[in-house]
Amino acid sequence: MNESFEQIAVYFETVPLWPFLIFGFLGVVALMIDIVNRKRRTYAIENFRATIEEELADMYPVHKRWPKNINHYLTARLPEMHQNFEVLRVFIPQKNLPEYNADWNNFRDFCRSLTDEKIAAAEQSTVSGQPPSNEPDPKEVFHKLIENLLKHTHFK
Repeated sequence: MNESFEQIAVYFETVPLWPFLIFGFLGVVALMIDIVNRKRRTYAIENFRATIEEELADMYPVHKRWPKNINHYLTARLPEMHQNFEVLRVFIPQKNLPEYNADWNNFRDFCRSLTDEKIAAAEQSTVSGQPPSNEPDPKEVFHKLIENLLKHTHFK
């Protein structure tokens, strides 16, 4: 056993130390990059969630009211939300990217196609007690789409 330790000691005495210093330096740099990326990911998640909660405060998480001219209201907020979507996309695992993109596309298409008339028709059917039409309630669809987007912020 002592002979093995002596061989190892002799090896370290004869081998130059610069390769070990370089590997140690690279390890420290890799650790620093990992810490920075974790902070960037946390910031991207927080910013994405905050944008949804601030921009859509009247409609999510608790529905208070639909703003007038809902189509214009939602489409005016899409560019900032899309920017945060793109920043967060970098940190989404590759296997989840297709679902993340599909959830965003569904939300974007819903925001562009939603009109005051559709909301009024849904509210009219619930107030009058008529059976619901083939169209789902826009409030429920909206909440489901937001929940689908936010589920991508809960990964490790």
